[in-house]
Amino acid sequence: MKKCRWLIAVLLCAAMLLSSAVWAGAEQSGARLYNVYGDHMLFQQNEDAVFSGVASPGAEIAVALQNAAGETVRSAASEAEEDGTFSLSFPAPAGSFDPYTVTVSENGSVFCTLTDVVFGELWLSFGQSNMEYVLLGTAEGQQMLNEGRTGRDGIRFLSIPHKTKDGALFADATPQTDAPGCFWFPASSEAVFGMSAVAYFFAEAMLDLLQMPVGILNAAVGGSAIGAWIPRDAIEADTGAMQAFAAHNAYIAPEAWNTVSHNYYCDMSGLYNSKIAPLLSFRPAGAIWYQGESEIFLYNDPHYYYKQFNLMQDTYTSLFAHEGGRLPIVYSQLVTYNYGLGPFGETKFNEVYTVLAAEDPETRSEIVVSDIAPVYFPENGAIHPSSKKPIGGRMAACAYSLVYDGAAPASSPYRIGTQVQDDSVYVTFANVGGGLVCGGSALRGFSVYGEDGVCVGAQAEIVSPDTVRVHSDAVPAPKGACYAVNSLSTGANLYSSFDGVVYLPAAAFGSNDAGITKLFDDADWLSCDTLTGWQNSAVPGYQDVWTGQNAALSVSDDCVQGTGSLAVRGESKRFSASAVLSEKQSGKKVVFDSLNGDFTGYGALSLSLKNTGSAAVTLQGVRLYGQGETFYTPRCAQSGGNSVVIPADGRWHTYTFDLNALGVSGGSLSRWTNETLTAVTEVRLCFSGKVATVLCDDIRFSPEDSGNSAKAPFLQRVVLFFRTLIERIKVLFERIKGYFS
Repeated sequence: MKKCRWLIAVLLCAAMLLSSAVWAGAEQSGARLYNVYGDHMLFQQNEDAVFSGVASPGAEIAVALQNAAGETVRSAASEAEEDGTFSLSFPAPAGSFDPYTVTVSENGSVFCTLTDVVFGELWLSFGQSNMEYVLLGTAEGQQMLNEGRTGRDGIRFLSIPHKTKDGALFADATPQTDAPGCFWFPASSEAVFGMSAVAYFFAEAMLDLLQMPVGILNAAVGGSAIGAWIPRDAIEADTGAMQAFAAHNAYIAPEAWNTVSHNYYCDMSGLYNSKIAPLLSFRPAGAIWYQGESEIFLYNDPHYYYKQFNLMQDTYTSLFAHEGGRLPIVYSQLVTYNYGLGPFGETKFNEVYTVLAAEDPETRSEIVVSDIAPVYFPENGAIHPSSKKPIGGRMAACAYSLVYDGAAPASSPYRIGTQVQDDSVYVTFANVGGGLVCGGSALRGFSVYGEDGVCVGAQAEIVSPDTVRVHSDAVPAPKGACYAVNSLSTGANLYSSFDGVVYLPAAAFGSNDAGITKLFDDADWLSCDTLTGWQNSAVPGYQDVWTGQNAALSVSDDCVQGTGSLAVRGESKRFSASAVLSEKQSGKKVVFDSLNGDFTGYGALSLSLKNTGSAAVTLQGVRLYGQGETFYTPRCAQSGGNSVVIPADGRWHTYTFDLNALGVSGGSLSRWTNETLTAVTEVRLCFSGKVATVLCDDIRFSPEDSGNSAKAPFLQRVVLFFRTLIERIKVLFERIKGYFS
């Protein structure tokens, strides 16, 4: 059924293409408008409506705009140039849903009539696959099709198909004046299912906000690189751009164009030549841009991207004759995906988007999408999440404020200041709207670091409309803070607000800060709030965060922090719960790319436990597994050994485990380094005792060195030995007691 739906959309688009070709072939002379004009089209209101095409050299070309009553309300005339090209314009009327008719004549003979032409707000949509991703590929689009609904008539699309030559995709070497196969259609047509989902939902939201028609110049190409969208003359006129293109082997000299092996998606200026140059007669109010994944795969060079984005915006401003500043661009950060850079690599790239927005908030708007659940259809891949409506809606909300003086923030909140006071870091944000708010019961995603540069999870509270206090007992003398640096985690939950509701998520910061030696992984297993979470695995999706052995797991609302705690109900005298950090690939445990299994640099791990039973339960140890069955057990500060007894008093107790004092496979505490913890694949909490339920919450790392290093003095080791011996006797006594009870 799904394949049939895709076929329907393809056939509908093909039918529209055929009708466009028939329209072009019906002209009574050699004169014609370019293919970017057609029935159902939309012009930007209150700007020049430009008409371009070809006719006989020196011919008199006239254009007239008639309203529904047949009255001519606008007109213009001009002569065709010596090469037969012509361009003429008249001032567009104010936007409305009233349809108009346009007639174009050569030497008094009408050769083209356009019907159902409207005036409103025109936007360019371009970028790569997440912008090209069609409406039918979303759950909302499929629901529309199943219910027999199409889009709304007030939305008009210009479809610009991919160009082919000899059956292969083809990008032009030079800027083109026309784009074969273009056609306009109202979104009420079923052809809308083959158009950009983000652009459709953007236009739908804009239609409601502006109460006038909205048009989309739909030019995205999946897999495209930013350099393919920038014209050659702009690149060659910019020394920095030329150097960057050359450094990445992306520059193609004009004389080499016909001799190199081409990449339709990435060739310098190719998509500009084929997809954008034919649109330069239009006057869009702005652009929506969703692109950057290709740059991570190709170059992973945020500075390169920064320079090319600036060049692209400046160039488009000039080419589209936009006045009053740069052409506004609303753009999205990268989608959550395994780019092969580990849990923090994507954030370093995403922070460039934030820098761009901060440098020019009058013409740039950044939306953050990391909080949107990365649900996807398997056939389309995890890099193409099917949730496009929230993205289009956020882009529209920002565009409304950026271009049309809306009252809400025009961009996601981002850090503008950091101040350290005593034991806390105070972070100030821009674009807070009605004030910062938490998207849950407690803020998540913040970390703090001290002189050693090791980030650890931190508590955070909103202390004023634009400021968050970040602190941790583990870092009494902080130097700075980070937020949402694990770009593959969806847990960070700081938002702006508007009209009393949660509005836009805050942008990540800190991954590029100087002085940081280790970033913190704000993983789902640490919060104990959920049993499942998003993992970028071999088959990305929602998977178990915790699993039980001889135990039933659930989430309890009795917690120390957050929204819940991990409830571990033992089903035998020995039971355990494991935080799943890895998967088997080719017989080897591989840490999920969305998690950080490197525990080196941390001095301690603490957790809070509550025994809800009637008898004491023993935590036999916290096992840290690497490959195989080998595990390491850190020393518990409260007991002096691997294990600790949890009293049956119904209270929360916090236990700290020294990651610099490790036993091997449950043996004596003979290791005095955590250098073996470079790739922890599983964290297992092992319990023993009478069947009971133990609650676990607030798992935290600390950078502090407990003092039990490889250079610990002999006396300290002797003390530790006897503490361990006493603890083992206690454990043995508890087992005997439990056996006879």
